[in-house]
Amino acid sequence: MKIEYYYEIPSLFTYLESLKFQPIAKKYKAEIIQKLCELVGEIFAKIRGISVPQRSPQRQKYCLDKIKRWSNFLNTIINIKSKFFPSKDPHFPAKFTIAANLLGTKIIFDHELLKLLWSEEKNISDEKNIKTVCDRFKINFKELSTLANSEKVSKIYADNSIEAIEKNVFGVPTYILNNELFWGQDRLEFLERALKNA
Repeated sequence: MKIEYYYEIPSLFTYLESLKFQPIAKKYKAEIIQKLCELVGEIFAKIRGISVPQRSPQRQKYCLDKIKRWSNFLNTIINIKSKFFPSKDPHFPAKFTIAANLLGTKIIFDHELLKLLWSEEKNISDEKNIKTVCDRFKINFKELSTLANSEKVSKIYADNSIEAIEKNVFGVPTYILNNELFWGQDRLEFLERALKNA
C-alpha cells in the first residue's frame, strides 16, 4: 500500500502530525510517498484559498485555540506566534527537504526542521540552521545544498504542487490512500481505519 503525503514547509499542522503519522504507516506496512508542495503561492492561488493572515479574526482566534489544545494533548512545546513565521523564504527549506528525501532521509528531516521553527524559535530559512539538522543526521551539507539548488529539485517542487491541485488537495497535511483523500492531522484516525480495511 502507498500513501501519497502532501505537505508544506513551514506548516505548523504538518509538524503536529509528523510523528503521529509515521507509526501508523509503519504498522500497516504502507509506503509513504512524500509530495512536498507550495500551498499558499501555488495551490491557494489556483483554488482561491485564503492564507491564515488573511482570514477573519474569528477564524484566526479559533486556529490559535486549536493549536493550544493540540500542543497540550501531544505534550509538545509550540511557540504559537513564532517570530520566524511566515518564513522570509519558505522555498529555501522546502527545497532542502526535497533534496534530503532524495538522499534517503525521509520524514525525520522535515520534522526536525519544523521543530526548529515551532519549538526552538529558529529561522529555517537560515542556512546555518539547516546545516545543524544535516549534522544531526550525518548528511553531507555541501552535497545536499548542491542538490537543493538544482533544476531537478525545483521541478519536483513545482510538479508536486500541480499534482496536488489535480488531485483536489486544498490544505495540508493531506493523505491520499486508494484515491481517497484525508485532510488534516486530526483525520489520521480515519486514515488508519482505511488502512486497516484496505
